[in-house]
Amino acid sequence: MAAIFAILAISSPARADPLPGGFVRLADIDPAIRQDIRYAGIENFLHRKVNGYDAPVCILTAQAAKALSSVQKAMTAKGLTLVVFDCYRPARAVADMGRWTREGGPPDPQWYPTVERGDLIAKGYVGELSSHSRGSTVDLAIAAASKKSPACGASDGGTLDFGTGFDCFDPMSETSHRPLPAEAATNRKMLLAAMRAAGFRNYAREWWHFTLAKEPFPKQRFDFPVTAN
Repeated sequence: MAAIFAILAISSPARADPLPGGFVRLADIDPAIRQDIRYAGIENFLHRKVNGYDAPVCILTAQAAKALSSVQKAMTAKGLTLVVFDCYRPARAVADMGRWTREGGPPDPQWYPTVERGDLIAKGYVGELSSHSRGSTVDLAIAAASKKSPACGASDGGTLDFGTGFDCFDPMSETSHRPLPAEAATNRKMLLAAMRAAGFRNYAREWWHFTLAKEPFPKQRFDFPVTAN
């Protein structure tokens, strides 16, 4: 009998969880949060898939995912939902973005209408290091049933009007930018208040960018790929 178990152990190795300890897939914590992971496809400022994104899946630290779920509950009570565009970002993806930026090129009317591609790092729109690689940063918006596409940044027909879309590299994307249409200003204020209440802090240059204040890995960056399982 012992020999049979030994053979089974060799032929059927235990399946290991590919995620490091402390990380989860957001759908396992709150499947109601909508996912539109832009760097896993071509609808992003690089116009191609980014290295390290093997699936359009949101991965976060367990603490960040649970905090985000509390925000989702608050949105659900208002008949709304969160939509996430990026979550954990592998270090290799950050390096890929940096290399692409340094290749240079003219402005892109959809993503960076007033900035040369080679200036995106110097202007603070693309980082050579990213808090996303620590696993507790998320890019997101609030969605509803209405359909409206922004002039700059990611086109997502279900999101509320925030004045710009995700990854619009322009001063208009600064959280406190003024003037803004009244509706966009109200929606930014709603998102900011909801995320702060759950323990997230905002990056002032990007209304969509939030990091858990008490993140579990404040000094560690990860490089495992984004996978579905």
